[in-house]
Amino acid sequence: MIKTKTAFTIFSILTIIVFPYYIFGYNSDTLSSIIPGWNTTIIPVRIMANLIKFVILGVVSFYYYKLSVNNIKLDVKKFLIHLSLTIPATLAAKLNIYQFVEMNLHNPESFLSQIQMVIYINTFINILFFTVQILFGVYYFRSGKNNNSLAVEK
Repeated sequence: MIKTKTAFTIFSILTIIVFPYYIFGYNSDTLSSIIPGWNTTIIPVRIMANLIKFVILGVVSFYYYKLSVNNIKLDVKKFLIHLSLTIPATLAAKLNIYQFVEMNLHNPESFLSQIQMVIYINTFINILFFTVQILFGVYYFRSGKNNNSLAVEK
């Protein structure tokens, strides 16, 4: 069993890490531009993806906080699975995976397959992230129902 305050602290740190701080940068095209264009009127996909992950991790951190207030112990195995499937999406939000793949610009077919590989990796990581967050929600609401039934029996 693991304390929920520890889980709350870990997921709060992950929430802070995933926040897209670069939208507040001085050279950000998201907030201002010398030459107006499509890149200043359309919100970039990376910022939106990070904001969605930030909101979801904020909600998960809030529910871990609610569990810690109720002094509910967590199963270590379930928590480690939740954490291990959340960390890759957090790292993918901050790192550019294209930097880790050596692109072969001389062969167009190879170049396209390398881009597809990075897209598949990002898609897989995000599917795992959203799946594990949904499973945590199911776990949370089931543990809430179990606690309510125990409170009624006492």
